[in-house]
Amino acid sequence: MTSGSPDYSPRIITSASADEDLKISVTSSDSYASFSNQMQSVLIYNDGPNPVHFNRDAPATTNNFKIPAKAWLIVDVVMTTPHFICDTNQTATVYCYGVY
Repeated sequence: MTSGSPDYSPRIITSASADEDLKISVTSSDSYASFSNQMQSVLIYNDGPNPVHFNRDAPATTNNFKIPAKAWLIVDVVMTTPHFICDTNQTATVYCYGVY
């Protein structure tokens, strides 16, 4: 890219042959959903309006990795159940796109 603009097109590069989507409504309690298969790579998008904390295959706490509102993260590790939590009295919607 020569314009100096950031590339806002996240990509998952893997040898996977199938995919699955999750939509998770996150609250101040551990919030999660499970993929039907073990994923090789997952793109996580926090649609906001608040930050969320993320943990893989275990309950989330506010000490876990923080994903700001309107931010995305690609996780290239095997996972089945992404867990999220917001700070007290906050909510968010998280979309997960996994490939296997």
